[in-house]
Amino acid sequence: MYPLPTLRAILLPAILAACSQEAAPPAVTNEIERPTAPGPEAPLPTPARSSSATPVIPEAFRGEWNRLVADCGTGRNDSQLWIGERQLRFYESSGAVLSVRDQGRTITVRARYTGEGETWEAERRFTLSADGGTLSAEGMERTRCPAQ
Repeated sequence: MYPLPTLRAILLPAILAACSQEAAPPAVTNEIERPTAPGPEAPLPTPARSSSATPVIPEAFRGEWNRLVADCGTGRNDSQLWIGERQLRFYESSGAVLSVRDQGRTITVRARYTGEGETWEAERRFTLSADGGTLSAEGMERTRCPAQ
């Protein structure tokens, strides 16, 4: 039989180690987790129904706008603005629409712009006059250009 001090020397560290063991960290692998395409049995996800899921500028705001009607369709004036369903085009830059907040006669559009070798995101607010013929944005009023 072992003497009591020897049993304590063997058992005590073993008991303490068993009580204080932490979970082993997950194994590290060099594999990259890749999403898999849904199989025929898995339903495709339904897109969220919000203004940012499918950003579309309302029809009333779309078209060409310019400070002077005489400059419509000519590209002569740097105030030119063309508003599409999902795009804004200015004289020297264009923006892909990221989100649209529609407040009736006013919309706030967040877009990712490119122009003159740069890319940036910005939010712009556009207000339409009661008759729909004037668009105000950033201190400038533009007139709706006739359809061509």
